[in-house]
Amino acid sequence: MQPVKEDQDAISQRPPVPGLPTSDQRDRVTAELCEHFAVGHIGLDVLEQRLAVVDEARSLAELETLVGDLPVLAAVAAPVAELPAERGWALAVLGGRSRKGEWRPPRQLNAVAVMGGVELDFRDALLAEGATRVTAVAVMGGIKILVPPGLPVTVRGMGIMGAVEDHVEQPGGSRASEAPHLVVTALACMGGVEIKTRASKRIEELATKRKELRR
Repeated sequence: MQPVKEDQDAISQRPPVPGLPTSDQRDRVTAELCEHFAVGHIGLDVLEQRLAVVDEARSLAELETLVGDLPVLAAVAAPVAELPAERGWALAVLGGRSRKGEWRPPRQLNAVAVMGGVELDFRDALLAEGATRVTAVAVMGGIKILVPPGLPVTVRGMGIMGAVEDHVEQPGGSRASEAPHLVVTALACMGGVEIKTRASKRIEELATKRKELRR
């Protein structure tokens, strides 16, 4: 009798085993390790050793030890010569609006989604020093805000027959007052606002390759 081969899609859809790090958590640590290698905090040999341990970690605490002894990753600040605008808007009414890639957010960004959707991707954004403030209002619509690992984010929000979801993974250690950081004030009325940490596309591609090699 031929052994039964399980479908890979079915395997990937299984719920995570309680206590084990999730796939997103492993990918986030993979992304951070790659970033540390890129800025010179660790060498190639250390990177390879720690990436191998990512898949073997049996708890979140064990996973965090792989980056816990490394310096805090600093967000990229915009050049002083090119100051950001003081105020800007991202509006979506019965439609969609997105900002992604390399862009320069204003000091105060107002995002409004009315029966539509807004996506603000800060992963490759050129943030100025200090606070960049985002006011997000979703009325029967949705707003998604993506931030890179290592960027401090303060979230204040309220949902009225809706939800403000804070899935930001805050960096450890102290933060200098002039360091780039994001302050999000959100209101969701019969809609949703989600703020989430996610690695850049380049890092996600590295994580995908890691998964493919693991099979």
